[in-house]
Amino acid sequence: MSESRGEFARIAALVSMLPKGEGVIVGPGDDAAVLRADEGHDLVVSTDTFVEGRHFRRDLLTPGEAGARFAAANRSDLAAMAARPRWATLALAVPPSWSENEVRMFERACARELMSDGAAIVGGNLSSTDGPFVATLTLLGTVERDRAWKRAGAQPGDLLAVSGAPGSAAAFLALALWAEPPSRERAPLEIAERFILPVSRVTFARTLGASGDHVHAAIDVSDGLAADLGHLCAASGVGAVIDEARLPADPPLRAAARTLSAFAGQERGPLPAGEGGLLTQLVLSASDDYELLLAIAPAAWQRCVSIATELGVVLTAIGEARQEPGIVLRGRDGAEAPLLARGWDHFAG
Repeated sequence: MSESRGEFARIAALVSMLPKGEGVIVGPGDDAAVLRADEGHDLVVSTDTFVEGRHFRRDLLTPGEAGARFAAANRSDLAAMAARPRWATLALAVPPSWSENEVRMFERACARELMSDGAAIVGGNLSSTDGPFVATLTLLGTVERDRAWKRAGAQPGDLLAVSGAPGSAAAFLALALWAEPPSRERAPLEIAERFILPVSRVTFARTLGASGDHVHAAIDVSDGLAADLGHLCAASGVGAVIDEARLPADPPLRAAARTLSAFAGQERGPLPAGEGGLLTQLVLSASDDYELLLAIAPAAWQRCVSIATELGVVLTAIGEARQEPGIVLRGRDGAEAPLLARGWDHFAG
């Protein structure tokens, strides 16, 4: 690093800027944190890692933006459990290419974004590395006892619904990395904003969870809609049919798809707005959007839509769970074909 301060001075500087959260008896600076959970609640724990060059690129995100997106990725896991984020520990492995100020920007943005949902960083670790920058965050939350959503529980006949506009992250990266040098200016502004700082779905999930047993199963869309639907179906022991015509695609995503189609060459021609395989591929394939995929009891659908509307969340029914195994995509022409659950895989060749 360009600055010469040692490990403990750096840790003290990072710790001094962290806000103290609710339920923190002993916070950062001691050997361990002491936390007090609410009576009648279960503890929910999730851990995630961001690796520079694998999960984020310095030529597309500033250190602060990377820290905020990292927080968003972690809180999405708790939203998928209908849990309230409370506390986090953050471990950083920092290479010489990162200055102390850049590390501070990353952690400050991460802490700020977590605190926007009520969670405080209560401890962690700082070390140096000769490899890429690595951040690991363990996020703890609470949920009313026995009220956590799970991937298992979807029933045949449940409506399958997704929040927001999945595929936006894939569209952003495809446009930004289309040519050298990489540039996020090639993506529509709203698509870029969705990638840089995904909207929190914690309040939506908490409100929906408190309204009744409407949601039978849930998962966050971080690997891709088709892949995460496959995870939910496998855990629940159900199949699914998805209607291509019902997949959400708002104007910014349609614009991104048309631009990508034009980039791909004149032999294919521009993609008609709202139609075509490229738009469907963006929505269904690998894309870390941090939205929610829910299996909802049909009788509760209107209630769930009302809650979403009140909170400014777009909730779209895209298909149904069914008894028969496997996932089927029903095309706009009514023809059905198996839907391959291809998404993000760290160890894929």
